[in-house]
Amino acid sequence: MSLPLPDYTSREFKNLSLPGASLEHKTFTSCLFFKCSLREASLLNCTFEDCTFRHCDLSLAVLKGSFFKETRFEDSQLIGVNWMDTSLEKKKFVIAKPVDFLKCVLNHSTFMGLSLRNAALTRCICHEVSFEDADLTRADCTFTDFTGSRFLHTNLTGADFTGAEGYAISPSLNTLKKTKFSLPEAMSLLHGLDIILTDPQQTE
Repeated sequence: MSLPLPDYTSREFKNLSLPGASLEHKTFTSCLFFKCSLREASLLNCTFEDCTFRHCDLSLAVLKGSFFKETRFEDSQLIGVNWMDTSLEKKKFVIAKPVDFLKCVLNHSTFMGLSLRNAALTRCICHEVSFEDADLTRADCTFTDFTGSRFLHTNLTGADFTGAEGYAISPSLNTLKKTKFSLPEAMSLLHGLDIILTDPQQTE
């Protein structure tokens, strides 16, 4: 199946296979992508508004110039995606969030300097993902594995890391205000502080 038209509204794309394809200046509004393969595809200057990707593969996709608004990825693979090429630029005021991720694999992707305010990264696998200088204010990061991911000068105000694991977040190098963490994983926050932990039972 090809996509010859420039605009698509309320369409369902099932089992669409376009690995390595090049799509330019396409607009998708309220569309559902189900079990679609866009692996290594170039989605250049495309618009996705109120769309859902379910059980899809967009690994290594190039999203240069593409715009996302209220778009949701569920049970999908988005490995090695450079989101810096998209519309997720860092803004102080965001009326509508661009993306949500639920049960997705986002390994080796980068969100450096971008806005994920109010976004969901829930029950995802985020190994070696770059969040440096990103804005995750009030982001839902619950039950996600952040092993090897990088947080530096990241705004985590009001973000929820309940049930999350594998993260290494320095309180002195990131903004933590009313950020939610759960034990025992939250003990890793102490590693970034210049303190010495002792066991009182061993000093008696």
